[in-house]
Amino acid sequence: MVTMKIYSITEARKLLGELVNRVKYSKETIALGKHGKADVFLIACHAEQDVPPLTEVNAASDSFRFLEKEPDLYSIDDLHERYV
Repeated sequence: MVTMKIYSITEARKLLGELVNRVKYSKETIALGKHGKADVFLIACHAEQDVPPLTEVNAASDSFRFLEKEPDLYSIDDLHERYV
């Protein structure tokens, strides 16, 4: 699971230049919010892209957190062919 530090809005204001550079050059996704809960994400944009990459948004959010409680349905033994 992806874990990231959630910067408060006040903290982010003070560090905005540094946070933008980390997102732009290191391709980090950074969360901003209140009370330890993310409200928005800073995500790097690619020159040819108008929207943020959905996989990065989902990986950094709670969208799939419910799966942590689900049992594993498949194992490596269930594979018939290996593609990688």
